[in-house]
This record gives sequence, structure tokens and C-alpha cells, in this order.
Amino acid sequence: METSEVESSSDCVPMSPATPPKPSGYDLQPGQTLDGRFFITETISRSGMATIFRATDLVTVQEVALKVPFMQYESDPGFYSRFLREEKIGLLLNHPYILKFIPVQGRSRPYIVTEYLQGHTLAHLMKSVHPLPEAEALKLASCLCDALAHMHSHGVVHRDLKPQNIMILGDGTLRILDFGIARSTGRRFTFIGFTPAMGTPEYMAPEQVKGGRGDQRTDIYSLGALLYEMVAGVIPFSGEGKDVFVAMNARVTGDPVAPRNQNHGLSEQVEEIILHAMERDPGKRYQSAIAMKEELDHPGEMQLTGRCHRLLRPAPWKRHLKNALLVGSALSTVVFGLVQLILMIMRRGP
Repeated sequence: METSEVESSSDCVPMSPATPPKPSGYDLQPGQTLDGRFFITETISRSGMATIFRATDLVTVQEVALKVPFMQYESDPGFYSRFLREEKIGLLLNHPYILKFIPVQGRSRPYIVTEYLQGHTLAHLMKSVHPLPEAEALKLASCLCDALAHMHSHGVVHRDLKPQNIMILGDGTLRILDFGIARSTGRRFTFIGFTPAMGTPEYMAPEQVKGGRGDQRTDIYSLGALLYEMVAGVIPFSGEGKDVFVAMNARVTGDPVAPRNQNHGLSEQVEEIILHAMERDPGKRYQSAIAMKEELDHPGEMQLTGRCHRLLRPAPWKRHLKNALLVGSALSTVVFGLVQLILMIMRRGP
């Protein structure tokens, strides 16, 4: 089994965005102790802005994961505000399928402490087994619905549900990770700096593509896309090629290929669940994770509506763009010619 440690975000004493702590002046390394409490044993991973360490909590004698930003970002107001928001959102949650955040008092620098996990990501599992057996995929999706229901009941929308952010542990349970772009609908967090539309293109809902903030139905769309990949063996809109912008546009203008066209052994009920979750219009999706979980747990009792027969092909965006560019170029040439003609006549005078 692959061993992965969780990098999460969130569990420390709330830090005031008005007075971010100053950099401590050193980069942490294995063998050092942070704040006299966390003995760092190894480096797990590095991202573009932070390092994830495995450490021993000398107070509880438990292994934990530390997320520590690079020193150059510690005093950046935009990064600091986002780091603070990530932490506060994480502290709202307490569920067996969501990464546990550990509050810490008296920090000398910004960092986040979470439980330390061993297992493999859903992405790793799907590389080894694709498609997943239907029963296993339904069970995983049902557990994710449980976790989403808890998040949504606390006003939190994850907005980046994807295989890399789901850890499957050795005991068969799972954890949702990474609340870096999550948002809270129940309270406002001050955030300094510009935040573009975010998410992972393969799992983004249409409203995210269009720059919307999203709500709980955004997570439901992403879960539908996840379930599609689990049982079909390919990501939705994989036929749109490698152009990420074309694939993103396809979510706005059309529907994915029916899952049973990708996996002929898939049941009609599971196909119906996926297509219901992936409706382009949020108002036509499941309106709650609980409603989706009910059908995942009892697929034999659900009503089939024939969604697979009402799918729309995504608009041929590339061809339309090419035609638009050609027309625009032709019009520009005509306009330029007319301007030149008018100038010539004006220079000649009466």
C-alpha cells in the first residue's frame, strides 16, 4: 500500500489578520523542534508555497502533520489572509471522514497542525483499478456524501473535491483533505487580495467555470464527476481533447457522454445518479448531499427518468472560435480598407 501523509490546513489558534507574525528567520528541517512542542521527523512534501512535515507532538505523544508556509510568504498579507481563512474553516469541522485539525496555542510563526494519516489517495487507487467495482464506488461516494453533508450543515463548501484530495486509509475509511479554496457561507472571512475562479478543471461545476462562488450543489457536481470517473474509468468530457479550456467550456454548453457508453456493464441506476448530480443547472441537481446519499444507498428503489436520453452534446467551441476569428479578421480587413480610403479622399481634398 502506498503511504501518504496528509497535508491539510487548519488547526491552530486564530491569528489576527491585522498583525501577522514575523518570519522566525529560519527554514525548518527534520530533527528540529517547533515551538518546543513539535519534533519534526521527516519532510513529507513541498508545494509552491508550503512544506508538509511529519512530526511528533511532545505534549500528546501523537504523530501529526505540520503545514508550514515558506518564509517569504509569511508576511504577505494576501497569503496570510488566505492561510487564516483555511485554518478557521477547518476548525469548524469534526467528522470521521474529514481530516482532523488540531488547535495550538502560542505559535511563533504561522503553521497548521492536523492528524497524520497513512494510506493512499483515491487517485492512486483509480490508477491501479479502473473502473472500480460498482458496489465499491457507491460505498465510497456514500461516505463522501456523509462528509459533505457535515460540511454543508456548517456552511462550508469545499469547491475542490477531486481524487487527489481524498485519502483512503488502511482500515478502509477515508478522509477529505485540503480546504485551501473552501469557502464559508455562514460567516464572512476577510480576505486580502484577488481570488480568481478556482478549482480543478476536470471536476469543476459549470458555475465555477463561469466564475461563480458556488454553493453546496457545486460540491455535488464534483462528486458526480468523481463517481463518473470511478465507474467509467475515464474523466467526464475526456473526449474534448487535451485543451483544458475546451473541456471547461464543454461543461457550460453540454453534457458528458452517458457513463454506460463508457462502461457497458454499469447499471442504469448508477448512471441516473451520476447524471442527476452533474446537471448543468444547479437547480436540477440533488439539492443536498443527504438526498444523493439516499439514492446511493438504495439504488434499486430510485426512479429512472431517462436522463441519458436527454443529454446535449457540448457546443463545438473550437470550431465556433475559429469561425469567429476568421469573420473578425475579414471584418477588420474591410474596416481597415474603408478607413484608408476615407483618409485618402480627405488628403486629396475637394
